Amino acid sequence: MINIFWRRASNWLLSLPIMIWVSLGFFITFILFFMRPIFFDPSLTMQFRQYLPVITPIGHDFRVIASLATYWVYTGKALPTLYPPFTLFFFSPFAYLSSKVGYEVITFVTLGCYILSTLALPRLINNSREIDAFTLLIFISGIISYGFQFELERGQWNTIAMMFCLASIYLFHRRPKYRWLAYLLFSISVQLKLFPAIFALVLVEDWHSWKQNIKRLIGLGLFNILALFILGTSPILSTMNSLNSNSASIGGVPFNLSTQSFTLFFLTTRSLTYPFLDRRMVSILLAHSWILQSLFVTVFVLCFIIVLWQAYRKNSKGFDAYVFLTCAIGAYILPTISFDYKLSFFPACIIFSVPNILPLKEGKNSILIMMSAFILSIAYSSTLYSYENKPPIIQNNLPALLVILVISTALSCVRTDDSKENLAV
Repeated sequence: MINIFWRRASNWLLSLPIMIWVSLGFFITFILFFMRPIFFDPSLTMQFRQYLPVITPIGHDFRVIASLATYWVYTGKALPTLYPPFTLFFFSPFAYLSSKVGYEVITFVTLGCYILSTLALPRLINNSREIDAFTLLIFISGIISYGFQFELERGQWNTIAMMFCLASIYLFHRRPKYRWLAYLLFSISVQLKLFPAIFALVLVEDWHSWKQNIKRLIGLGLFNILALFILGTSPILSTMNSLNSNSASIGGVPFNLSTQSFTLFFLTTRSLTYPFLDRRMVSILLAHSWILQSLFVTVFVLCFIIVLWQAYRKNSKGFDAYVFLTCAIGAYILPTISFDYKLSFFPACIIFSVPNILPLKEGKNSILIMMSAFILSIAYSSTLYSYENKPPIIQNNLPALLVILVISTALSCVRTDDSKENLAV
């Protein structure tokens, strides 16, 4: 009797749509990171935490880059920035607007790029004619998420840069006649924010054509390296010096996704560390923090190699969602400065990749798929909430990103030939 009941229960659970497990993951994090800290505080008072490290006036990063662009427009001199020199060209039109109007413009441009990146481009790359429930769930939760609000508060342009990158991926795989434009858009994204460079590995149509792929990567690499010197050698050297000094001055903070910052945060958060590490061990790890940093980087590199090998071994054709999602994780955790406002484009990455990784519309599922969808949903949805709403052990989002990376890597190893993408025509 028990065996029959268990068999029927397991068959019923496995027959549930994957969206049920995805939604359940979202519901759990909603309870833990929204309901609990706001309504169930021990003070018996509804809590209104300042969940963003705000700077007044609003739009600090935009105001800085716009002022530097204005100075360059009127004097011809490029002052050091934390970004590639091309950003001065990109933001030069804001020299003719007030800072208030300019911030309003960049905010609505960012909103428009978010909509394109989550609702339009994924449908085109995935050959989908409709906006399904999964897309709507990610779109709505992402647009009200902590990361996207952080992006708007700073006046950052990660979403804009990523929109150019996603558009280039679409053109490369679905519109081969316009690959010249794909390369241009990809280069613009790299020159706005260096991190999209890792997505060059997504611009592969046939993993067995390694000579052609190497030529493409070398060509894009040389072009973008030369583009860094568009204003001469002095601006880019000054930028590199400013970036290095800025990286060194930022310690372990919960809203920096980088492996370096997470390691320092992990080792300096008393309530997080000391329950399972004694003081002497913490002191040793702090003095040799590169050990933990190397461990996290090694995990990423191993997963990256496995995903690339699976793409090559199974001769993946066209857009490869596993490679794309792995590159996205690398774009978050590898740079030394990677604040949570970069999570603003993570919903687009999820919509681009997950429908190709999980059978969202199929009925019967395996335990691996069911558990992968559930855990991935919890990990992703946990990034939608501020570190202020989380306990110390999971305030930083790097562990959640690594969980997604490991799940994607595992699923890439069991992918079937049916997961191959047809070559774009």
